[in-house]
Amino acid sequence: MTDVPTAIALYEPRSLDPGTWAQIAAFARKAVEDFGPVSPWAAVQHLSVVTRISAWALEQGLPLDVEVLFTPERIEHFIAVGLTGLADSSRRTHRSQLAAVGRAVTRRAPWPPAAPPLSRNRLAPPYTETEVAGFLQIARKQSTPGRTSIAWGLLAAGLGAGLYPGEHLTITGSAITSRHQVTVLTVSGRRPREVPVLAAYAPLLHSLAARFPDEPLIGATSATDKNRLNRLTGRIDVPIWLPPLISPRLRTTWLVTLLSARVPLPEILEAAGLASTSSLIDLVPHLTRQPPARAARTIAQALTDPPRAPQ
Repeated sequence: MTDVPTAIALYEPRSLDPGTWAQIAAFARKAVEDFGPVSPWAAVQHLSVVTRISAWALEQGLPLDVEVLFTPERIEHFIAVGLTGLADSSRRTHRSQLAAVGRAVTRRAPWPPAAPPLSRNRLAPPYTETEVAGFLQIARKQSTPGRTSIAWGLLAAGLGAGLYPGEHLTITGSAITSRHQVTVLTVSGRRPREVPVLAAYAPLLHSLAARFPDEPLIGATSATDKNRLNRLTGRIDVPIWLPPLISPRLRTTWLVTLLSARVPLPEILEAAGLASTSSLIDLVPHLTRQPPARAARTIAQALTDPPRAPQ
């Protein structure tokens, strides 16, 4: 596998005439080397954009000096006049890459400190099968009918359809339908979608839908504050041998179930109301790994015959 120094040494732009490249090659390679890319791929990506600004500087009669070329003002000027043929998204990428190089290789350029990366909320860990079985067991043993309804509504919609917390408050029995022998839960609101319900929980959801056709399956509440779901679920009697019962962990458990069953990612994203797969990386440690030999066979069997050109 090519390493970073080799990637830098071997790089040659495809769309630049050899004469121009001969004049800027040493400067561009040294700038990217001093920047310190983390991978060969990153080295090539940054060399490409550094080559662009270096060739532009040559045309403008600017010296190939990092303190002249990699300043915030110079980079903004280059983005504005030197990349007019690129889409806005590509220009933003070029700006980000050049700024990263500029911060690393200059000493006098007035670069503000880089903003710390924003942390994202990580997905709650899923429940184990033993814990899920325990919750289903205690749902039958609640001290009042109201608490029983809350427990069943939370478990059925959370484990069976992966609802977001706030969605539990609005899903009524009328949202449960059957199509092609599959139970479907129709979600409205911020993330409208149709969720095929896991077969294991479909009978329970149909039972709740029959009892509460026009009321939230988890139970009605007159509260309007943001903690009203917690107020409802806080009524459930959970013994000390079980962890707290919270809707985010039910949703994560549902996601792990889909991933473990190898449901295609586009279908998972649609059913889950997700715009990207970025948060799903949190679930990888909770997925069962195949033995090495079996994993190798699974990968190898992903394609057994090469594509054939049409005759």
